[in-house]
Amino acid sequence: MTNVLTTLTQIIGRVRKFIFTSGTGPTSLSVTLFAVAFAFALISMAGNSLVRLSQFNTWQADQNNMDRGSAALFSTADAPYFLKQASLVKDGQSSFPQESVRFFPNNLIFPENKATQPSSYTPHPLAFLLAFLAENNERATLLTSGNHLIIFTAAITSLMITFCFGAAGYWFEGAIAGLGGGLSSAYLVRSSIGRIDTDQLNLGFFYLIFAFLIAAGRAKSQRWCILHCIFAGICANLFMWWYPKPELVVVASASLFWIVACLQRSLLTATVGVAIFIGLSGVALFNPFATAYLQETLATGVFIFPNNLQTITEVREVPLLQILVHTTGSIEMGFVCLTGLTFFLFRHPLIAIAYGPLVIFGLLNFIIGNRAIFYSAPILWFGAAFLLTTAGRFIATTSSNAGYAFCSKDIATTGAASVAMIVAWVNSPTDYVPRPSFPKPVLEGLVSLKSTADSTNSVVATWWDYGYASMFFNDLPTFHDGGSQNTPTTYFVASALLDTEQIRSVSSLKFLSTEGHKGIAAAQNLDGLQAKFDQAINLPSPDLYLVVTSQMAGWMGSISQIGNWDIERGEPIILRGNRNGPLDSYERLNCRLAGYPETLTCSGAAFDLERGLVNGAPILAGWAHSQDGTVVRNKTFDHDGDLAVQIIQTGNRINVFLMHRQLFESSFNELFYLGQIDHPSISLHYDNYPHIRIYRIHGEPAG
Repeated sequence: MTNVLTTLTQIIGRVRKFIFTSGTGPTSLSVTLFAVAFAFALISMAGNSLVRLSQFNTWQADQNNMDRGSAALFSTADAPYFLKQASLVKDGQSSFPQESVRFFPNNLIFPENKATQPSSYTPHPLAFLLAFLAENNERATLLTSGNHLIIFTAAITSLMITFCFGAAGYWFEGAIAGLGGGLSSAYLVRSSIGRIDTDQLNLGFFYLIFAFLIAAGRAKSQRWCILHCIFAGICANLFMWWYPKPELVVVASASLFWIVACLQRSLLTATVGVAIFIGLSGVALFNPFATAYLQETLATGVFIFPNNLQTITEVREVPLLQILVHTTGSIEMGFVCLTGLTFFLFRHPLIAIAYGPLVIFGLLNFIIGNRAIFYSAPILWFGAAFLLTTAGRFIATTSSNAGYAFCSKDIATTGAASVAMIVAWVNSPTDYVPRPSFPKPVLEGLVSLKSTADSTNSVVATWWDYGYASMFFNDLPTFHDGGSQNTPTTYFVASALLDTEQIRSVSSLKFLSTEGHKGIAAAQNLDGLQAKFDQAINLPSPDLYLVVTSQMAGWMGSISQIGNWDIERGEPIILRGNRNGPLDSYERLNCRLAGYPETLTCSGAAFDLERGLVNGAPILAGWAHSQDGTVVRNKTFDHDGDLAVQIIQTGNRINVFLMHRQLFESSFNELFYLGQIDHPSISLHYDNYPHIRIYRIHGEPAG
């Protein structure tokens, strides 16, 4: 027993001595070791690019996923926004033609205030990059250039992450963080092929800022410290131009003040450095609590609208353990990473606290949803790399002291870093291939409007996800898009799709196209607003092209959550007999068709289609059978049922759905699945069922 305690005491002493010596500090890089670290950085960059290149090759092999004619595909609804701007830049124009017709008619410059029209709108820097890379402004060329850029920015992001931790002396660990963070599912799904938006460099820019602020703290003189603060400010300015989120820069400034004050031991230097950093970044005063992410409702005039951001997947919270899975590949690996970070905090508290915001961003999941957790992925992988390389050096040092010098610390560091690199690669979803945001037939339908709609007197009315894509393909104004979905327009489009009377759907959409948000804000109550809607049906308006798709049927949960809302009380409307409250959706039933059309047996329930009974109870309001988008047979019942059954036949394939009667009787369901037109101003303009249907709502009232 005494021998065991003695041995244990010796081991603890060696570990303690190792922790508080250079063994856990930054590796002193010789020329050879620097070359090896540089090679690790190149491997990290290559790994990130190769995964995106593999995705691109897969898309090229699938003819449906590339532009071979009328429609180019992408994996984010925001991509067409930047592609459209790039085409304008290529033509020598500003972004004003695009911005002026977004969320129509609210951005229009009317004759009475034409003098205030801006002479130019500066396109986003991503648009300039796309225009520079593309040989022409054809859609296929712009899309290909955008995807090539993603392959390149993936490597640049990895390099920026490497610099972030290399600035603290941990170059090997930084390269591993670049590989693991860049390929984590939290970031990979936001920076894959087709994801042509700002996320492809957001991560890199933010970590590069931290590279400069860490370098400022560790600078050998105040002159070099201030110089690094200047570099950090310039980088922050570029970041703000690329992704204008001032709160991210403010968080970085807190880390800058901490690290400079602690390591330079001068509050004056820290204050001056932060002032230079903030000044160069271009950040203005802002209210962090005014963000829509923290608001439950939004007011316009006397009305209280729902916060539509709550229906977006990336804004929803995920459990804490799921954060570890998204950032590191598994819960077990996540705990390894956290252990390494805890060890780093214990050994280097000053630098660890400066890096702290990179960890905290993962916890913003519980405030703004899961969209921010990818910022924490690289530093978690840094923790794992630090743990492994430290363990390697400890083993080498302990063995050497015991007379078993089988390798040097440099070799041990390289070996441990190699293991960490392999672990990062194995735990990453390297076989992930994104799906296009929209089916090609849907985009082809949007393309058709360019040649069939009057470009001077038309508006596209559809769900906001299609807003940017529609404008990119047909240049027509839209009601809302991915940057304007949190407005009254989205609520009224949702309610129009759900309305059981097509005349009310038409009237509300016509009002939106002529009066917009100004007309909504002027109303004193809901009855007064409805009266204006009723008047709009008889007034001229632009022609409206109502786009309905099978994809929108899958979004009906979000659409109904927004549309079933009391804008006077500011609370959801609970549908009677609906187990999901305001949410309505198409619920697929597993049915045996024996006995149809008199009866159906679905999931153990007996449906009497003659009397509208379910297991003998008068539950059904009606049922319908459509074949290839046309009603074959249907029936309604006199009793006040809450549910309905719909049999949808496409070719020889038959699906049965159960839904609330609101959705069954909605304008969307009638127009898309049943092909049923109930108002003379509506006509079928484009039909590619079961993918997309476009209806024209004539702007001139029917005579």
